[in-house]
Amino acid sequence: MLQADVNYTIVFFKNGKKCIVATTLKTLESRFEPFNFFRLNRSMLVNLDYVKSVAVSHKKLKMADDKEIVVARRRLVSFRKTLLME
Repeated sequence: MLQADVNYTIVFFKNGKKCIVATTLKTLESRFEPFNFFRLNRSMLVNLDYVKSVAVSHKKLKMADDKEIVVARRRLVSFRKTLLME
């Protein structure tokens, strides 16, 4: 999972560690897209392989580490399409 923080990005690893990189989330989004990552909202990019569940309304998802993330309204349609393709 990647989280935006102004001009930095916090990268969360599956082992619980995190790292801060001096690159914007927008720049990293294009690099990570081929690896099954999806931009859920303004500040979050997640690896869809680690999504544990999606709420019935499809507006929230739960990650493997039990973090809940809200999907932005304007990204909801493309998120649903992406999930159906998998």
